[in-house]
Amino acid sequence: MNDKTAITRFQTIAAQEIAGHLGGTPIAPFTSTQWVASSLLQKAIRRGHLPAARSAGRFLLEVKREHLFRRLNAIAAEDIGLGDIQTMAVTAACLISAKVRRDLGGDAVVTDYLIRRMVDARKSRAADDLLMAVERWPGLNDDRARFATMTDDRLRQIVLGCPSLDRKALALWYLIGTRRCPSSYLPMRVGNPNLAFEAMAEMGVARTKLQIVKESFTKTANMLAPFVALLSLENGVVATGLRDDPTPVETRINGVPSWAFDMYTRPGRAALGRLLLRNAGMAAWAGAFLPRTGRIQIAGELLFRIEGQCLHRRAVGSIATNLQRRWELECSGLSDDALGFGLAALRDAMPELNTIRAEVVAEGAV
Repeated sequence: MNDKTAITRFQTIAAQEIAGHLGGTPIAPFTSTQWVASSLLQKAIRRGHLPAARSAGRFLLEVKREHLFRRLNAIAAEDIGLGDIQTMAVTAACLISAKVRRDLGGDAVVTDYLIRRMVDARKSRAADDLLMAVERWPGLNDDRARFATMTDDRLRQIVLGCPSLDRKALALWYLIGTRRCPSSYLPMRVGNPNLAFEAMAEMGVARTKLQIVKESFTKTANMLAPFVALLSLENGVVATGLRDDPTPVETRINGVPSWAFDMYTRPGRAALGRLLLRNAGMAAWAGAFLPRTGRIQIAGELLFRIEGQCLHRRAVGSIATNLQRRWELECSGLSDDALGFGLAALRDAMPELNTIRAEVVAEGAV
């Protein structure tokens, strides 16, 4: 099967499934900002919340079309990945071009179809957890500096032969290049993406899977899709068991679930700032453990651990579980005491945070 045939096969699957869909309930209007819509789209897909995901997707289609298509490709790799590799493939195949989308029924039909498929899919965040470890896990501190100065050929040798998944992932990132896939934690390196994909093929990544990853990679500026390919060679990333992650208390704010207001939205950042000042537990944590600058960012990352990364139908495997646990516990940049105190205080403060979110939105923060 050649590369073109592989992608065409997934477009055919999409066409058949779209033709067999009997329609659905009307899509509710969305009235907030594109930033809140982007947050809502991704988190609603993670949580299996179809009405919210459809509403956010239709809004983004109207106001930020190309952003939506890039976002869907990124979500497919970040939150679904090896949990349902066919959904990742169908997403990449449908979003190759405007002509493909027209042939499948148009942008609105394709967007709604992909969102439905993602919501129903088994999910895995292993690629993103691996990405976070490559950037921030203390066990790679020396390697981040050392690998950045290596030749392409030496990085290729590490990708092909190193027994450590973490070091293979770091070498692959540098080989692709941080100019192409930038990181705030890694120095700039030009890289050689073609050599990197040749190395993945030489490692044994299945040809069809590698083509899926290439198509996703061309539409995004991150390492999520290549890390899906790398993880496909590991045993134990996903298993037959599924679980729904526990979720903290939530409410609705002007019809939008409270968890959409994260630190990447203006209301979400403002609410976190007020919580750090007004909640006794959060104020005590910040005063005892945090520098005066950057507190909202740190609190936002803890909020992601508690609320933002929650998955419906998480495909549970031993490697994925270990990657998630390491990201949550060892990549925060905080001491064990600071992390434990902060997580406990934030969990206790979730009802107050939701109240503050509603207050900020009512004041007109956008």
